[in-house]
Amino acid sequence: MKIKSIIAGLLLSAVAANASVTISGTSLFNAEINGYSTGVYVVSNSASFTETLMEDLLAGISFTQGTAIGNYTVIGTAGINPAGSGSALTAGITFNLGGNVATGNEIGILAFNTSTTSTIGDDPYKVFTNDWLVAADGANLSLTGGGPFTGASILPSTVVPEPSSYALLGGLLALGCVMLRRRA
Repeated sequence: MKIKSIIAGLLLSAVAANASVTISGTSLFNAEINGYSTGVYVVSNSASFTETLMEDLLAGISFTQGTAIGNYTVIGTAGINPAGSGSALTAGITFNLGGNVATGNEIGILAFNTSTTSTIGDDPYKVFTNDWLVAADGANLSLTGGGPFTGASILPSTVVPEPSSYALLGGLLALGCVMLRRRA
């Protein structure tokens, strides 16, 4: 009985480890992405996709699969190519279910003008969604339609000093005042 339990557990873990979904075909064909270079597929960490949550993208966010962008997870990237009167985002993205990526969560696409592997400051982008949902394990998913929500440009990353830096600067200022006073 113990051996049967172990074998059943191994089989179930092998099935869970291979849980994946493939986005196939041309995922997005739209004139709104003319001139854009990269499409990033993201999944909401819950059932809904709120486009306005993408308005505060900072520079330096990686497009590597599994990267968190706020309440979203990157599931893949693809190039955008001219196609007739519009442009097409190619697909062929396979991603694994698990963690924050679950069946029923909503998918969106971020189209970037010049960012290719990570976000670049002041790069304009657009968000596309059409109530696309993550399909069940082993499914092929085709995304069609989807109007854009125009996001703002990516915010340049800014360096904010740590509180200890203020203490260091204050100490240096005090030391400078003492040195000037002794000279006088």
